[in-house]
Amino acid sequence: METLRGPQLTMSDGTTLVTEVVSDDDSHLCLYVLLQDMLSVGDMVVGFEIEWGFKGYSSTIPRSSSVKCTEHSSHSDRSEHHSKKVEHHIALLTLCTRLGCVLIRLSPNSISSSLKRFLAIKDVTFVGVHIKEDVQKLKDAYGIVMRNAVELSDLAAKIYDHPRFVFYSGRELAGKILSIKFEAKPCTVLWSNWFDHNLNIEQIECAATDAYAAYKIGKKLMESGSSSVKRLFSS
Repeated sequence: METLRGPQLTMSDGTTLVTEVVSDDDSHLCLYVLLQDMLSVGDMVVGFEIEWGFKGYSSTIPRSSSVKCTEHSSHSDRSEHHSKKVEHHIALLTLCTRLGCVLIRLSPNSISSSLKRFLAIKDVTFVGVHIKEDVQKLKDAYGIVMRNAVELSDLAAKIYDHPRFVFYSGRELAGKILSIKFEAKPCTVLWSNWFDHNLNIEQIECAATDAYAAYKIGKKLMESGSSSVKRLFSS
């Protein structure tokens, strides 16, 4: 069976994660490989993460390049900070399964039919932390209807009766629920050029780590509280 080909990263829990970076136009084979593996093992959960890019924005870094991003840095935080200066677009979409992670570079203006179909598969459960804005943006920008998306922060808050979980980042939530400690995102990576056709290893690791954390959290929560799963249906 075909598998992913790309950098192998070691996650905080010791897992070796294979990653592959592709353009949207060339994503069909990777998506096929993911789906075939998911069907073969009966694991239909996909960790979901996106990275925003800023068109017309010459990337700069915070005054202190060693500063780590705060635990509540979110997509909305970043877009608000630059909303008066530039347009922001989804630059990278990362999907993580048992097999590994596929990082898909998106165009601001179009999306492939292969990716559109994959995201609309009703039997696949896409899980992410604070993904509501992402789901809505995909619908507004590309007309994508994700049939089966789960907001993990809400689900964790409900299952564990811990309302503050809704404010946690994915890496923080992994620490609480999985006892896996992930380092905070370096701001130098977070604010880097995600539209670059040659993503560096730090960018790949950052995006893959977030999607992997979402996948692991999603598996744990759905196994421990499947009756509480609340899906986001975009219509």
